[in-house]
Amino acid sequence: MVQAPNLTIATVHSDDTLHEFKLSGQIDVTAAPVIDTLASRKLAAASRVILDFADIDRINSMGLAQLMRVLEQWRGQAIRIEVRNLNRVVSMLFKMTGLNRYFSDTPEASDAVKPAASNDNAAKLRSVKRIRPVAEPVNSNRLDFSVSLQNSQQLAGWYVFNTFLQRHLEKAIHLDVKQPGINQPLHQNALVFAKPFDACILMAKHQFIPIAKPLDETDEVSIVVRNDMPPKSIAEFLAASVVTASATDFIYVLGQFLCDECGLASTGLSYTFTGNDIKALQTLLKGQADLLFMTKRNYHQLSRLSREGTRLLEESETAMAYPMLLLSPSYASLQNTLADTLLAMQDDDKSRQILGDLGLAGWCLPEQTELDMLLMLYNRYAKASVAV
Repeated sequence: MVQAPNLTIATVHSDDTLHEFKLSGQIDVTAAPVIDTLASRKLAAASRVILDFADIDRINSMGLAQLMRVLEQWRGQAIRIEVRNLNRVVSMLFKMTGLNRYFSDTPEASDAVKPAASNDNAAKLRSVKRIRPVAEPVNSNRLDFSVSLQNSQQLAGWYVFNTFLQRHLEKAIHLDVKQPGINQPLHQNALVFAKPFDACILMAKHQFIPIAKPLDETDEVSIVVRNDMPPKSIAEFLAASVVTASATDFIYVLGQFLCDECGLASTGLSYTFTGNDIKALQTLLKGQADLLFMTKRNYHQLSRLSREGTRLLEESETAMAYPMLLLSPSYASLQNTLADTLLAMQDDDKSRQILGDLGLAGWCLPEQTELDMLLMLYNRYAKASVAV
């Protein structure tokens, strides 16, 4: 057994033809010494290696780079590499970065799981860097704050939260609550609480800094069919028609990814956009579409009567498409103060009450690996985007 601060690799079996290793913990930059022990092992050419990821909690971008070095070496020795017990997030990360090309039991021949556009040997992860402003804005004492409203019950809570921020940042903040379905430019604001799709545009096109995300609040997709359709797997819906709310919503992105992951090429499907989940559901029930991409939360909150004409086919479990509070790079000097203020809210009774009015349990920092995957999915599947 070889250990590092966050990673342990145990040898389960080893002989001339088969080597099995169990990995436990986290694969990050500190894993290099342990990963190097795998690279230094003398394995016979054309032997077989099994890597068991059952006890891996997390892999970040630096960990991927460490892992890829040994995989590249083994592939050069014609060693057959197999992986076992990947969770959904790690499996997705391997597919999106192209790392699954090294594994004999996860072939990349299928268009459904093929990485988007690169044949390079190096995995390419987009990093969202912490950016310092080039110059302080002229009106530095006034911040514009735009909020994408999740539901009407939150409205009063956002005004109370805005007052809370003004007190802690010692700046005047003008709050603009963005109603669902109304497109307004977001990048002109200093602060934005954005849905995952809008957050990707702000990070990718305008270098906005992700500050915090709500605890335990992620978007997931339910893929739904009519109950009267004959039972079949998702991979059998070739050339199917899909209805969903919007092309500028991450549910559309997650739905395409889940189809590809399940063996149904998303590029072969036709799409209709209705503006909201209820209209999309009605379109499905009228027989005007074969598949429905719907917000998982909304699907499971439907009444029994509304849901009885449908059957759930698949659901995503990515846990990385979440709304975010983002900061303009022009105000990057506020980054640490703002993050500290938000993270401390759950430790104070009055602040917890403000969180409760927003329907939030608290705030936490976004993981860079999650942001990398979010942006990779956006870049791969968001074929139509609005100016934000």
